[in-house]
Amino acid sequence: MFRQNLHTHSVWDDGQNTQEEMVQAARKAGLTSLGFSIHSYLPFAAEWTLLPERLPAYTRAMQTLKKTHADEIAIYFGIEWDILSKSDLAVFDYVIGSIHQISIQDRDDCVDASPERTADYLLNVFRGDADAAAEAYFSQYASLAKVDEVDIVGHFDLLTKFDEQGVFYKADSPRFLSAALAAMESLVFAGKIFEINTGAISRGYRTTPYPSRALLQALRRMGGRITISSDSHSADSVAYGFDAAERLALDCGYTEAWMFDGTAFVPVTIG
Repeated sequence: MFRQNLHTHSVWDDGQNTQEEMVQAARKAGLTSLGFSIHSYLPFAAEWTLLPERLPAYTRAMQTLKKTHADEIAIYFGIEWDILSKSDLAVFDYVIGSIHQISIQDRDDCVDASPERTADYLLNVFRGDADAAAEAYFSQYASLAKVDEVDIVGHFDLLTKFDEQGVFYKADSPRFLSAALAAMESLVFAGKIFEINTGAISRGYRTTPYPSRALLQALRRMGGRITISSDSHSADSVAYGFDAAERLALDCGYTEAWMFDGTAFVPVTIG
């Protein structure tokens, strides 16, 4: 099993458990390292992101956590950074770049809030043109290629969270795929690592990870790199679905995944 999770949340943002509880769960699950990826501040989503005035206290808490568990498990200080944020990324060990909104027409519509919100923005912003929504969404992901600090691409096709059956989006439509693959190609060229993210499975929204099998296969053909993460918001999901994610990666032709060693990302053999 892949023994690192870099996509972890706690009560400091929208997680359900304390950092200490997450660390103990990670140790019990057999992980050798755990990264906390706090949500970067968004002024229109303050309820689940880190307020700027809390960053000093959070930084101190992370430093204490690292020291406390230095002989047991490696702890890393990460951030899940949204393209709409203005956070200083230099202070973090690593950066996950994620898009949670489609920003258009003076609206910031969260793509993973609820099926009702999805239906609303597709109807009222995109006039029912789901492919246009996908094009807007993936164009934002492509912009992460220009952000040198971003190491990992988070949940690349998050907009399909409530749509495994294709009710809202047709993930195999030419326009959807063209937009996704164009963004993916830019990100691969920029050296970004894509996470296989099991978070929607553990929370009961999907039966397969992000990105989809088709996108993972395309990523492999492009020579892209992967890591495995659980996007955990609770102690019981800190390494959720890692074995299945690893099997999926192998099925798609990958032989290695990338882990952070505290300084750089290094390949490890899977399977």
